[in-house]
Amino acid sequence: MKKVYFIPLLCLVFMFQSCFEVIEEVRIKDDGSGHFNFVINFSQSKTKINSVLKMEKINGYTIPSKEEIKKEASKLVALAQNTTGISNIKTNIDLTNYIFVVDLDFQKISNLNAVFLKLKNSKKIDPNIATDYFTFNDKKFVRSQKVPIKALYDKLEKADKEVFQTAKYTSVYKFDSTIKSYSNKNAIASKSKKAIKLNGSVINVINGNEKIENTITLN
Repeated sequence: MKKVYFIPLLCLVFMFQSCFEVIEEVRIKDDGSGHFNFVINFSQSKTKINSVLKMEKINGYTIPSKEEIKKEASKLVALAQNTTGISNIKTNIDLTNYIFVVDLDFQKISNLNAVFLKLKNSKKIDPNIATDYFTFNDKKFVRSQKVPIKALYDKLEKADKEVFQTAKYTSVYKFDSTIKSYSNKNAIASKSKKAIKLNGSVINVINGNEKIENTITLN
């Protein structure tokens, strides 16, 4: 029997077996400090999820109670709170609409990567998987994608793969300075040139047809 925990949030995808959207937002100040917001939204499938939560398991996954989900969320806060340079950690666990939010401030982007490393280590994920998803140096912000998502996806059972077919992904990056250039041509800069947004399909990202990577150079 498979048991999946709340951390990371995407583990809920397999338990809920439902349509979802991931939203990642990073706000970077000129001094390198900033704000991180991560949302996974299952609200379109809340009727189905209410039924799933009444079950003991689905496709071999143990279904947690709402209380267990809240408990795992508190562990996430504890991990982040004990990370140097991280402050104002908040989680919003909406168990009516099934929207899950993680919100925090960081002194420098490496502090945020350190949180991802702690999350990985807490769940004994493959140590070879890198967690330094963001860098910010010399007016250059880089969003990397170092997880071997296609290889991991190929190992999933058919029912687990299906949940990604309609999943959506949005990234938003905001800056104090204006954007000079960016590498991902599917991204769209705001009129102010101080923000950039990328919308995509998760399955297309998995299959390599779309990229979430972006190198953004500021003025």
